[in-house]
Amino acid sequence: MRPFYRKGRSAVFSLPDALGQRARILCIDAGDLSELLFHAPLLNSLRRRYPDVQMDFLVPEEHAPLVIPSGLARQCTLYKESQLSPWRPAFASLLKKVGAGNYDMTVVTSFVARPRLELAALASGASLRLGPSHPDSYPAVNCELRSAQEDGTYLGDRALRMAPFLNLEPHALDVRWPLPVDKVRHIAQQIHFHKPNPDQMLIGIDPGPGKSGFAFALDNLEFLARQLGSQLVCKILPLGMPADSARLKEFTARLGQAPVGLPRENLLDMVLLLSQCDLFLAGNTDFFHMAVALGIPSVGLFSPKDGPAWRPEKRPNAVVLTMAKGEKVDIATLMEAVESVTRGRASTPSNPIGRTASVRQADTTGPHTRDP
Repeated sequence: MRPFYRKGRSAVFSLPDALGQRARILCIDAGDLSELLFHAPLLNSLRRRYPDVQMDFLVPEEHAPLVIPSGLARQCTLYKESQLSPWRPAFASLLKKVGAGNYDMTVVTSFVARPRLELAALASGASLRLGPSHPDSYPAVNCELRSAQEDGTYLGDRALRMAPFLNLEPHALDVRWPLPVDKVRHIAQQIHFHKPNPDQMLIGIDPGPGKSGFAFALDNLEFLARQLGSQLVCKILPLGMPADSARLKEFTARLGQAPVGLPRENLLDMVLLLSQCDLFLAGNTDFFHMAVALGIPSVGLFSPKDGPAWRPEKRPNAVVLTMAKGEKVDIATLMEAVESVTRGRASTPSNPIGRTASVRQADTTGPHTRDP
């Protein structure tokens, strides 16, 4: 397979002027939604700095509904994880396809080693190949952002350090994932139909497991939802990754009075609904980080295993509460966090959603595989 990599090995680049106005860029989505989101500031700024740049994407099928209508991509090539085996003809076909793109730059949107996708970056022939830093990254990756492990920097801010080297202005970086304006307007109209009272809050809750594999038991999430419903004028909307659809459906059924008729078929549908939330509650999930980037008031319910790299600091719209396994969530503390991120948004008590909940506290659970 050496011929696939010969062009990339011999290419050279210089910074900060490695790109021209009509440069061709290949963005390789490694499959982690948060890491793709954390590279959005660079991709958004490259699009603005070089309006005529041709930006293509290599994306897993499940992310296509979000990437294709973003306005960033000129062309998208979809892949399945099964295609990434070096021993399968499909992998050679993939390398041949990216090699025909005549790219000037590739971006592997990952902070951890993804050797096979890094080989795709090398096969692209691009002279500048930005990707994760690890001992075996070179020569597939020849421009890496190095930082001390667990240096306390939120991953959502880490890619911003690359801006000066790409001739980008750090203060102009937009951390939000671009959403199609027409679809945002349409979903806003649908939300207004279900929630005509502007004083009523739309609260999204993601019941999915966090990055460390821990999640709340559904009984306890249900209790927290009912407590919010008893103290705020609100509607609760379960949201999350389509891959967690079984858990999402069960949680929705438990609430009983969750809004119906809203589209939640794919990733874009979910993110559009998320963009309309007035408050979002979740563990260390992809949707939590998406909510933070969109500027939605967010409360994170993290475990001690969720390290500093996943904790958004110095953001007025985000608060993280850390709870060890078996530790109880104090409702007063939760409401204080809600008041903080919503900046004291006024509300009056309403009836709890669904069935009447007894007043108690909620426990965290262990791994997502079972709910005690």
